[in-house]
Amino acid sequence: MGLVLAAVIANVAFAAWLAARQAANRAATSRDQVSAALESSRVMLSQPILDTLHQLTGSHFVVWDPVSRVSSLTTLPPELLDLQTAASLVDSVGDVPVLDGIRYRIGRVRSAGVRPETVLVLTPEPSLIRATLEAVWPLLAVAAATLVVFVPLGLATVRRSLVAGERQRLLGQLATGFAHELRNAVTGARLAIDLHRRRCNTPGSLTTPRDDSLTVAIRQLDIVEEEVRGLLALGRLPQTAPVPTDLDRLLDEVRELTAARCTHAGVRLNRGPAGGLSIPARRESLRAALVNLTLNAIDAAGRDGTVWLDVTADDGHVTLVVEDTGPGPPPALADRLQEPFVTGKPEGVGLGLAVADAVAKEHGGSLSWHRDSGRTRFAIRLPMRTLERPS
Repeated sequence: MGLVLAAVIANVAFAAWLAARQAANRAATSRDQVSAALESSRVMLSQPILDTLHQLTGSHFVVWDPVSRVSSLTTLPPELLDLQTAASLVDSVGDVPVLDGIRYRIGRVRSAGVRPETVLVLTPEPSLIRATLEAVWPLLAVAAATLVVFVPLGLATVRRSLVAGERQRLLGQLATGFAHELRNAVTGARLAIDLHRRRCNTPGSLTTPRDDSLTVAIRQLDIVEEEVRGLLALGRLPQTAPVPTDLDRLLDEVRELTAARCTHAGVRLNRGPAGGLSIPARRESLRAALVNLTLNAIDAAGRDGTVWLDVTADDGHVTLVVEDTGPGPPPALADRLQEPFVTGKPEGVGLGLAVADAVAKEHGGSLSWHRDSGRTRFAIRLPMRTLERPS
């Protein structure tokens, strides 16, 4: 911001200097034109002619007889020009005398009339300064107005950027620490369930193979693990290279991970075909983003609602779509949904969409949403790059 402000001031200063110089050049040109006209004129100078020149140029004129050393004609007030003053003006050509508190610049012209005469041209400095200010003040006014508007807006923008950066840094630290602790808990729970499954499925156990409660528990832990992957992706830079990702298989995995939540919530989950598309992606982070969007859609749809998973390809991009029949986000949060800790759920944390947005940007794409025909549609749009169709 300081560099931009300095650039604006330097630009205005140069423009003002250039305008002042042009004004001074115009004044000098005007004086030169008057001098040239007097030198080439063969008309005898008279008081009316001098008065007219004074009105046109703003300069005063003194006709001086170098022989008798007296002033015959002048546009100066009589009380300002006595013989001594006139003589001193002739001797002060090139200097800046002061008459009645006004500084003048003096030039001498030799008239070519019937009776050659010497004409002193006295240009008041205030008129030169006034002409310079008239040329410069519009630029200074525009610059002042620009700075008055720019500085507060710039400070507000810088403040928002600093706050957003600090929030993102703290969010990364929080997400990474929380994810590591949660991953340890998930790993311990999964090991305990696997150990229990092996013990209870021995001959003579009361647990039957048809009891799938442990399978449902494992799937719930899988969902938690996907959430952990999303938090880790949000809190640190990507460390894995993109790999060819079959989108049909990716959607199947998302459906498998969220099937138990759909059953519990009474929501129908439909998956559209991906058409055999494959894109280079960081598979785990992309799957975590889709799981987050799908879980949000399940919560929004509610009992007897419907959620759709779909993939479309067009114009060099592939779009992963999650739609639901829910009421949509609260209008007050519509423009801030992708910011961390912004949520419309009473028990929500506000990190799911932040995770999905971070993953989309990590892949060079974007996350967007809109309402259409009673449905809420979230879409992760990614560039296809080396789009392939598996043989």
